[in-house]
Amino acid sequence: MESVGQLILRITLAVVLWPHGAQKVLGAFGGGGWSGTYEAFTRNMGIPAPLAVVAMLTEFLAPAALVLGLMTRLAALGCAILMLTAMRLHVRNGFFSNWSGKQAGEGIEYHILFAGAALALCLTGPGAYSMDAWLASL
Repeated sequence: MESVGQLILRITLAVVLWPHGAQKVLGAFGGGGWSGTYEAFTRNMGIPAPLAVVAMLTEFLAPAALVLGLMTRLAALGCAILMLTAMRLHVRNGFFSNWSGKQAGEGIEYHILFAGAALALCLTGPGAYSMDAWLASL
């Protein structure tokens, strides 16, 4: 059952994060796409260019790695770092998400939840139903 839990956790994290990555990299779901996001990160937010690229690629590629269970611990760690870093941008908005639309922006509760789940996966590993486990058995 432990491996089933790890599989559910990997897929859940991927399903939640990938659309955000697709917004940033592909312009899907109303996102800015590569150039719009890159400009927003580097010019508007002052994020150094190499870190902006790493953040965008992590948000887009790590979910695929999580679904496959490939380089799971690294992908999960990257997601956790991404969320903990994003918290710095949202902490001024408080704890709660902006469900009512009355806040200046989103709080940090989503980031804490996602980072905690990613760190748990980083510590427990991918489980038996993963490419990591298959590769380790060779």
